[in-house]
Amino acid sequence: MYSLHEYGQMIADKGRTEAYAEAIARAVRPGDVAVDLGSGVGFFALLACRAGARRVYAIEAADAVQWGKQFAAANGFSDRIEFLQGDSRQINLPESANLLISDLRGALPFFRDAIPSIEDARQRFLAPDGRLIPQLDKLYAAIVDATMPYATIMEPWRNSPCELDLSSILPALLNTGHGGGRFSKSDLLTEPQEWCRLEYAMGPSKRAAANIQFRTFRPGTGHGIWIWFDTQLFEDIGFTTGPEVKETIYGRILLPWPEPVSLKEGQRIEVELHADSVGGPYIWRWDTHFREENGQAWRDSFRQSTFQSAKFSHGALRRRSADFVPVLTEQGQAQGWMLQAMDGKRSLEEIAREGVGRFPRAFRDEDDALRVAGELSEKFTQ
Repeated sequence: MYSLHEYGQMIADKGRTEAYAEAIARAVRPGDVAVDLGSGVGFFALLACRAGARRVYAIEAADAVQWGKQFAAANGFSDRIEFLQGDSRQINLPESANLLISDLRGALPFFRDAIPSIEDARQRFLAPDGRLIPQLDKLYAAIVDATMPYATIMEPWRNSPCELDLSSILPALLNTGHGGGRFSKSDLLTEPQEWCRLEYAMGPSKRAAANIQFRTFRPGTGHGIWIWFDTQLFEDIGFTTGPEVKETIYGRILLPWPEPVSLKEGQRIEVELHADSVGGPYIWRWDTHFREENGQAWRDSFRQSTFQSAKFSHGALRRRSADFVPVLTEQGQAQGWMLQAMDGKRSLEEIAREGVGRFPRAFRDEDDALRVAGELSEKFTQ
């Protein structure tokens, strides 16, 4: 969940905000019904009302939705925006929408449940002739000389203070995507290559895979692969998070190599790039092959994956396997009982008190049981 400060940074991102404002102003038609998916504090919902929408359904899972209600009142739109808190995939609307607005990306569009949520909203909320913002995201990649970002990743662990050896973490760090670094066109060693398109009106896949062919246009030291995206919000309105932009809330992702590689001009580099959803987080895989002009391997390949940096215990992996037969712990039994007890007849205090009596090893005391009951109530009740 984002903080208010982070929502403020999103609004302050001039390139993003101005592009969305222009796209919404052009896409909304008088009398439209719009959905603002992942509304946050309701900024896009306000813009849709200002552009002439008759009704906006602002859907947000976080408590930030309460600030949206205040902003709607302050701008005179309270009677036109309905704020709905929860997972959009568990929400139903009383009417079809003409416009679906979203920005559920992280540093890249492949972010948690963003794509499935947008597709669900398109299918269930949007009228057959409805419009979407964004319409298209294009992902790009390039080989980059990332001397400073690479050093920033390595330095605290390779030369740690107090003469402690922390270097064993380096393989994990170099199998992780790193965001937030700055880079410019002068840092690129190859021309950018488009490797994935997400056409939201067509139901994009939540996975991506590509075999990308690069050739260096100058000699230099390569440190890995930079990834960013361009977006087409509506018609010809959009923005980029690429190297020509100095600041962006989205950042860019560096997929680092295990070691810097000295590259000559005209060097051929092949990258097999995969982004796979595994029920929420994405697993990225990038296999890099270096070639001579005759196609022969120039040096050993790198085979990397963010899976290698994840510390899964044997037990955790076993409990996620398809053939695992689960049995609830006492805590699981206690929480299951609490959910069944929320039948509209008992208060949370009564449920907590009885829960401690039924499952004494699951809770420290009644306050602990009340905390658990409150969390379950917040998530699953109305």
